[in-house]
Amino acid sequence: MTDTRKMRLVPTGDCFCGCGAEAEIGRWFVLGHDITAAAALRALQGMKLPQQLVSAGFGPERSVVQAAVDEAGWVRCAGCAYAGTPANLAAHTRAGSCAAGTPGDEQQPHAQPEPEPGAEPAGAEQGPEPAPAGSTAPAPVRAESGAARGRLLPGADDPSWEEVPLHLRQQLRGPAHQLVTPVQGALKKPGSRRLLSAVRAAARMRVTGAHWHLLLTASREAFGSARSERARALYEALEQVAEGVAPAAGPEEDTAAG
Repeated sequence: MTDTRKMRLVPTGDCFCGCGAEAEIGRWFVLGHDITAAAALRALQGMKLPQQLVSAGFGPERSVVQAAVDEAGWVRCAGCAYAGTPANLAAHTRAGSCAAGTPGDEQQPHAQPEPEPGAEPAGAEQGPEPAPAGSTAPAPVRAESGAARGRLLPGADDPSWEEVPLHLRQQLRGPAHQLVTPVQGALKKPGSRRLLSAVRAAARMRVTGAHWHLLLTASREAFGSARSERARALYEALEQVAEGVAPAAGPEEDTAAG
């Protein structure tokens, strides 16, 4: 009889990406290295996320999220369509992402990094004012550079930026916090002030549409040198955001953009 039981793994204290670094007790990866490992595995398999979903038996006709709810302990939010682990659901309701939050939640929110000396005031990190009610939604913009290169980004004022999935924002938060704690390399240059503000906003999970445009169209070098592990982790997290929220521009869009 074929043994169909899953391989049983336990955290060993070593990062499972194979970098040789020591992971925290009870963790599989050094912070941000899970994103790197997932991206590397996708590169080796030669499959993008839709292909991975289909190969695993999921897609438009069978929801991978519903399967996680049914079989893997995920739970759904009572006030919106969000689903995630119990811990992520608690963070979702605390963050005010919907009206389903309940008082008395015993789990405390993640600590947010303190702004560094000389950081811009909070008002400086806000994006443009939202478009007036009833106005036409901004047209998508094709990204010419950065993690979203070749993809169609919603306009900076488009309300869809408020719907970037929570798990993508959480995956970005850790690398963003590391990159600006302390600020190093390219982001210390005077001309990088706006991009630095956007990275800090990502570390606090308070990213506006204008911030997303800056982050997703900035070149890899704008975040740090080729040797910077922090910059690499951030850029790979941004690539996942781009893949999750922005469709690739087809030939017709490319022609129209030209």
